[in-house]
Amino acid sequence: MKKNTEKYKKTHTQEPDDDRLNWRYQDKQYNESFKKWRREKQNSVGFYFVAKPDRLTYQDGLGFINDYPEAREAKAFRKVLAVLGLILIYHVTVDVFFTYLLPFIMEKMGMNIYYSIFSGQRYGSSTIIMLLDILSQVLGRVVPAAVLVKHLEIPLSVILPTSITNKSMFRFAAPAALLVASVCSLMSYFYDRVLSVFKIDTESSYAVSGSAEEIMYAVIIHLLIIPVISELCTHGVVLQLVRQFGDGTALFFASLIIAASTYDIVQMPFAAVTSFVAGYFIIRTGSVITGIIMRIVTRAYIYALCCIRYYTEPLYGTTVMTAFIFLTLTVGLVSVIWFLYNRSDRFTMTIRPSYMSFSSKILEAATSIPIVIWIAMTFLVTAVNIKFTS
Repeated sequence: MKKNTEKYKKTHTQEPDDDRLNWRYQDKQYNESFKKWRREKQNSVGFYFVAKPDRLTYQDGLGFINDYPEAREAKAFRKVLAVLGLILIYHVTVDVFFTYLLPFIMEKMGMNIYYSIFSGQRYGSSTIIMLLDILSQVLGRVVPAAVLVKHLEIPLSVILPTSITNKSMFRFAAPAALLVASVCSLMSYFYDRVLSVFKIDTESSYAVSGSAEEIMYAVIIHLLIIPVISELCTHGVVLQLVRQFGDGTALFFASLIIAASTYDIVQMPFAAVTSFVAGYFIIRTGSVITGIIMRIVTRAYIYALCCIRYYTEPLYGTTVMTAFIFLTLTVGLVSVIWFLYNRSDRFTMTIRPSYMSFSSKILEAATSIPIVIWIAMTFLVTAVNIKFTS
């Protein structure tokens, strides 16, 4: 009898398996660092809950029950939303300042730059415009991300995972980005037709004209620097911070933030889809480097379409663009078929549900004051950026 009692105590007092807190697609260092950070008592936004059968709570009408993990998760989730909301409000404020207000101030000071409310473009010195773009990215994304990491003391191995755990899928990232961009381009054709009904201008605003030096600088900034910064801040900081509430939730919110940050009703669907796929690849390969590669490929694809539209003769422009889209679509599709045929086991991913339902998380976000303010500001800037055809 005594032996059975000791066996019972050992079974019911040991720490239960916390496999729910492990990410099977990340390396050991990531998992250990993330769990350690979430267990810290002074960490106000970390969610760490492991059910313990020997620790029960008495509730009238129900008796002794396990603690409600949903309540703890909801509390941590609200704190994360508040922090993210403040960061996003600051981000929109910086974008507005560098896009609209600062060019106006610099024009009044006699500098060669101004913003046209009719075209929604900045004109003047390309050097000044590119400098403003870099400063906007650094001050609007890098600085708040760095402050967030420093304030919350999140390990860099968690916020910027670089260890590739799925090399087969990592090698497939570039063709996959090409396929998604091609499919989105085809779907954009129909989406643009819908917008045209409301007389909304759907022309891209990528700068493809100017001297060879100006084009080179534009390529370096918009195809290399900005994608790297954006990925590190969104699919690095934001995605990894929200992953403690489920990979599905993290993918949704990161994609929503990236799409909304375009402030462009024309680009939003394209940005949402491509960023969601990139986020999936980041989680499945375990490395943010995957997302950087996919973002650069996507940007290069868009830039190539703009160059075709700008430099080819109007008589042949549509034909050349259609041929380019179907060529890249074919290359991407063949790569996908080959990958799924040979390594389909390396593509699929199991997304574990968290304690809170997805609808409850949406409700929490919709009632978070900082998030609501950010949505309102983003909606206002997007509305201002809508241009209509004559």
